[in-house]
Amino acid sequence: MTRFLREPFVHFVLLGGLLFAGHALWQTHVTKSDRTIFVSPEEMERQAQIFAAENRRQPSDADIEGLLFAHIEEQALMREAQRLGLDEDDTIIRRRLAQKMRFMIDDVSAPEMPPRDELKLWYENNPARFIRPETRSFEHIFLSPKNRADTVVAEAESLLKAGIPENWEAQGDAFISGREFSTLAQTAVQRDFGTAFAEKLFALPNSPDWQGPINSAFGVHLIRLTGVTAEYLPKFGDIQVEVEAVWLDEAKRVENTEALKKLIGKYRVEVQE
Repeated sequence: MTRFLREPFVHFVLLGGLLFAGHALWQTHVTKSDRTIFVSPEEMERQAQIFAAENRRQPSDADIEGLLFAHIEEQALMREAQRLGLDEDDTIIRRRLAQKMRFMIDDVSAPEMPPRDELKLWYENNPARFIRPETRSFEHIFLSPKNRADTVVAEAESLLKAGIPENWEAQGDAFISGREFSTLAQTAVQRDFGTAFAEKLFALPNSPDWQGPINSAFGVHLIRLTGVTAEYLPKFGDIQVEVEAVWLDEAKRVENTEALKKLIGKYRVEVQE
């Protein structure tokens, strides 16, 4: 018997049997894990927090029961979908996973703020980020093309030529946004009146007289400028908090870009023609 146990073939058979048995036990463990849905207290706390944020109240016992069932249902459906390979080549799933990974990259500690002198030098090297654009304040008389489509421009020109009376507010038609506007940049005027109107408004000479007419998407306008503020660069000390915020945003974006480059650098990229 002792001689028999010393045979290499017997050792090979015993080792194979042990490996087979170990593999079977592992497969049983994996299968059991795959078929078991564990719900931790942390997961239920997370579900409760999401519920409270969405519904603006704490979940009741019935809500908790519903959240538990919904979580179990989601896990079961997800695992079956993965088992059937439904997650492969799915654009929505790929984008969602990439989005979550991007959130992980973004979720890094904020860069350390540089000394004030360095921050000021950065501000001086990036003045375009902080220039305050020209703004204009104006009053307008609006003439709607409704019921006067072919004569609205001529009527505006006639009104301007005759001279706008003191009670100018009574002239023309009502305008939905009012008759007076204060300290608007060109982008704001463009948003409210259209690109062509904004360009012509900011091309008007700085004069207290009525000018126009200027067309907009709504109709025709006569304009009186009441204030013009030229573009300017604020002093660093007046907007240091804003400069710090812009610098932090820029620094974090640079860090995220570098992290993404390192992540992509782990992979070999081949583009087939």
